[in-house]
Amino acid sequence: MSKSTETVPYELAGMRLDQVLAELFSDYSRSKLQTWIRAGRVAVNDNIMLSPKAKLDGGEEITLDAEAE
Repeated sequence: MSKSTETVPYELAGMRLDQVLAELFSDYSRSKLQTWIRAGRVAVNDNIMLSPKAKLDGGEEITLDAEAE
């Protein structure tokens, strides 16, 4: 397992959480990222996010707790 942290660029403001994750963590498929979101493995500003559809404002800190395949 590896934890990665990224800051959401302001150019991605207004995008869905799963879309932003796909941009920031391009090593993983969007469907895998959505699965991790629903499993509580993604935090935005230290708050666990469970909805891939949540809109982001830009500037948030995202932590992804990725599972090794």
